[in-house]
Amino acid sequence: MRIKPVRIPRNIIDRIPAPVTQSVPPPVTTTMPKPVVDVPNPTIEYPVIDLPTREEFEGVIIPPKQEESEPKDPTRDLPPVKPPPQVNLPVVGPVDLPPVGPLITAGATAAVTAVVALGASIFLAQLKEKFLEPLVKKMGKKKNKKIKVKKPVIHYADNGVGCDVFEYSVKGTKYLQRVENVEMYIRDQVEISSLYEYDNKIIIDDSLSEKFTKEGQKRFKKYFVPGKAILKKLSAKFSF
Repeated sequence: MRIKPVRIPRNIIDRIPAPVTQSVPPPVTTTMPKPVVDVPNPTIEYPVIDLPTREEFEGVIIPPKQEESEPKDPTRDLPPVKPPPQVNLPVVGPVDLPPVGPLITAGATAAVTAVVALGASIFLAQLKEKFLEPLVKKMGKKKNKKIKVKKPVIHYADNGVGCDVFEYSVKGTKYLQRVENVEMYIRDQVEISSLYEYDNKIIIDDSLSEKFTKEGQKRFKKYFVPGKAILKKLSAKFSF
């Protein structure tokens, strides 16, 4: 089998003419004159403060030792008062320095007072944290005692014709009234006081269920109790 030669075409870039460049004039900003800025002299004149040198300061604080004079005969005259050392301060002038002894005593007293106050505050804080706070919390706790409140019992008793309403409480038995429409009477009491069913223990004779509508029987179903069970509940409710 004969292999055909591969012909590679010539590069087209060699046949593209070279680009023609044009001369561009220089920018206008280079021909503009430079601005003249007149900046004032920023020299600040500071005041000259005449401070004493270290030698002068130490010489004022620590007076030179006086030469021991020859012992003289004791007299009743007071010793001469030495002038206090002075410091020359700017603007104020010479100022007398206080004696060193009282300053040292005052500083030591202040330091001791601060240490004692700090120790006392730490001691009181520890005493409060470990003893006083638990004692106050223990004394401040209120014992949650459940107070049993016996609710009055409202008994709707069947009298054959209508219904007699009785109230049983710790104080005794109280006859309230006689009603004909028991269901309407109970509904009126509930509308008057929304807590009527919560504040009172309601008991309805089972025989009165026939005088209730179907909706009323369903609504007050939990209050219907047979006669034998009523006697047990009342004896257990008010037993001492």
